[in-house]
Amino acid sequence: MKFLVWKMGLNRINDKSAGLLLLLLIIIAIFFLKGLSTHTGVADVPCPNPIFVQVEGDVQHPGAYAFCSPPKLKELIRKAGGLRHVPSDAVADRTLIEGTKVTLDYDGKRYEISESEMSPFHKTTLGIPISLNRESEEGLTAIPGIGQSLAKTIVAERANRGGFKELDELRSVPGIGQKLYARIKPYLTL
Repeated sequence: MKFLVWKMGLNRINDKSAGLLLLLLIIIAIFFLKGLSTHTGVADVPCPNPIFVQVEGDVQHPGAYAFCSPPKLKELIRKAGGLRHVPSDAVADRTLIEGTKVTLDYDGKRYEISESEMSPFHKTTLGIPISLNRESEEGLTAIPGIGQSLAKTIVAERANRGGFKELDELRSVPGIGQKLYARIKPYLTL
């Protein structure tokens, strides 16, 4: 009977060892595959204050990309894996600003390039401030701590004032106290 208990104990140890070995192999695989996941094949240089620009449409890898300085359109396309149909030379180059969303549509002959702002939800996630004077009521709800009714109150106050001149004026909006103001201020700009 004791032999059977001892044998079962060894099986448990072997099961635990096998599980730990499998976990270790997964961690090692993730470590080595991490370098292969970059689209450019070259590790990006970290920036103290990255600038984010989003691209969608006819590129290999749509998404938001970080740059150390305002990128050119061709640089964004290159980072997104290139265009799907024609070489990047077919697109006129221009400098992009932070928070821009570029959409590239190909109609079979030429590219239609449109620029707009990223959604406020993308901006908040990436740490890009949202314009207090331009953002919609729905867009303001992307800021943690601002719900639908408070966003409506902010938009109404903005209309009454003809726009905010300073961020501190937001403290006079009903429902925004000292703590909430301190929490939402980093997400806002004029």
